[in-house]
Amino acid sequence: MDEAFLSGLRDLLQEQCQVPPLPIEWACTSAMLAANGYSYGGDFFVADRVPTPEGGDGLAMVLVDVCGKGETALPHAVQFAGALRGLLVALSEDQVLPAANAFLLREPSDESIATAVQVGVDLRTGGYAIRSAGHPPVLHWQAAAGEWTVDNARGMALGVVDEPQFDVSRGVLEPGDGLLFYTDGVIERSDADIDAGIDWLLREARAAVDAAGGAVRDVPGRILEQVTRGDDDRALLVLARAPGE
Repeated sequence: MDEAFLSGLRDLLQEQCQVPPLPIEWACTSAMLAANGYSYGGDFFVADRVPTPEGGDGLAMVLVDVCGKGETALPHAVQFAGALRGLLVALSEDQVLPAANAFLLREPSDESIATAVQVGVDLRTGGYAIRSAGHPPVLHWQAAAGEWTVDNARGMALGVVDEPQFDVSRGVLEPGDGLLFYTDGVIERSDADIDAGIDWLLREARAAVDAAGGAVRDVPGRILEQVTRGDDDRALLVLARAPGE
């Protein structure tokens, strides 16, 4: 593909990967690394402020890993990101992933399969709901316990079957807590299974919190420093709630 065309697509995708302004006690940070030999990748996230199901102030966000890598995944990522932004604000949170799945089924190609993780957070109470579509499990930093725990939301990847099922995991982000989202390129290794990769990430995420003096918002960049550029795109994102007074 033409370099100028790809650069334009990359800029468009980056414009869509923006978190809206959040209340002062909330922070969202991310870090991304494209696959070896590429300047462009298919990992992205979309986010927007939306009402909660109870009518409060909420944040809706989806982190996506489009199958394929580098320049072949980029056009599909841009198209899918635009669709997801519309779905986030137009639909209730339980309808977003099913609608995203239907969108991909209408676009058959090798890059029309994706994994995704969706989170909806009540910015007043910290209550959250996580839905996963074939994505690696979210990690929850619990400040009071001083540890990361593995979330249990699971589900089928998008673009595979007509009516996939998505489990819902619910919890609360207390002051000082955070949620860590990431794509499989962060944890997958050719010589180890995914559980070993998650164990590695738990250790690195704990070390990153310690190195940052408890600042969960700094975790994505610190972890990515430990990840070598390989044959898959890598992305990490943290949503953190500031410690209480």
